[in-house]
Amino acid sequence: MVNFEMKYEYNTKPPNVVEQILGHPTGIDKAIELGLFNEHRFSFYFWAKWRKELEVSPDLITFDWHQDLAYPNDNDKTELKEIDLNNFYEISFYSWARLNPLNDDHIVSAAYLDLINDIWIVCKQDNGFDDKEIIDLNGKRHNIFRFRTVDELYKRINKKNIKNVFFDIDVDFFTVENSTSNDKNYYSYIEDEDINRFFSIDSDLMQWIFNRIEGITIALEPEHTGGIIKSLEFLNTLENFWFTHSIGNQNCEWTELIKQKLEIN
Repeated sequence: MVNFEMKYEYNTKPPNVVEQILGHPTGIDKAIELGLFNEHRFSFYFWAKWRKELEVSPDLITFDWHQDLAYPNDNDKTELKEIDLNNFYEISFYSWARLNPLNDDHIVSAAYLDLINDIWIVCKQDNGFDDKEIIDLNGKRHNIFRFRTVDELYKRINKKNIKNVFFDIDVDFFTVENSTSNDKNYYSYIEDEDINRFFSIDSDLMQWIFNRIEGITIALEPEHTGGIIKSLEFLNTLENFWFTHSIGNQNCEWTELIKQKLEIN
């Protein structure tokens, strides 16, 4: 039988994951990480890893076509309670082998462990847009806020006294129609001008997020975008907005424009 113990202790991250270390976009003396992967549930690994370095759990801001808000059942809760959050291999294995491969339960599972605080979602899937509340394993309340548009999110979050956030993007957010929304495998996409308005540094929301950012997770999810080439096209658009080089390049850093917009005095 194969030994499932970790053989190489330095390599704890889930399969096919790219990690990028970046300086903080505001210029403060602090590094953050970016995690890039295909399967959205792998974001759980990064949130758990980053949470260890923080005094309190950050809010999560996520852009996704889907809502991904499946609540862990009683068996899932028992397993979550038993995870050793000091063991990155264990977190990695749980992210890959125990979270739902449909990528539905990683967000609420993370909130259940208080890896994230309140949850802010911009999405197209209509499972209702009323505010929700969940209770974590210690009895702490976590709010879930769902929005149809970026403008609705910014109008509300800008009024909150939030100091730290994890920023999460599922690239299928850039679709309008996809394999989930219809049974014809037909895909359509949001307009380029809207992508620029939402995600360039000229966006009030992006400036708000980058001033508070503790880490970035990006899921490619090619089966929901029309294929890997389409996912990579959208990833390249984000890279051109934010970075000097492609993610994975050792020279990747924030653009001068972002530094000028955000740099602290």
